Amino acid sequence: MLRAVETGSGPGYDRVVFVFAGDSAPGYHVEYASAPVRRCGSGDPVSLTGAQHVVVRFEPASAHDEHGNPAPFERDRALGLRAVKEMKLVCDFEGQVEWVLGVAAASPYRVSELTGPARVVLDVRHGS
Repeated sequence: MLRAVETGSGPGYDRVVFVFAGDSAPGYHVEYASAPVRRCGSGDPVSLTGAQHVVVRFEPASAHDEHGNPAPFERDRALGLRAVKEMKLVCDFEGQVEWVLGVAAASPYRVSELTGPARVVLDVRHGS
């Protein structure tokens, strides 16, 4: 279960940290969107601030507790960081969680996995 999403900025990059309950992170896939982003289930288009969109998918995962309560509660954030402008949860369904980040430009990014607690860290480099 996704417990929290933390954001911040460091020298040369913006960081988004996905914090999970348990000892290990679920499988994940990160890529720039090649088509318009849509919500799972409804297929409704998603609008985000930023010139490009980074899709972050976790599976198997959930962004709600066993009673259906959202976790994390905040699912749409205007960040206004140098590289990452906004992020939205677009899917929390049937073991799949997907976030989309609106970014200023198609900059290089790095993904790392940390433990204690289980985290997936996405660093997006600032443009020039």
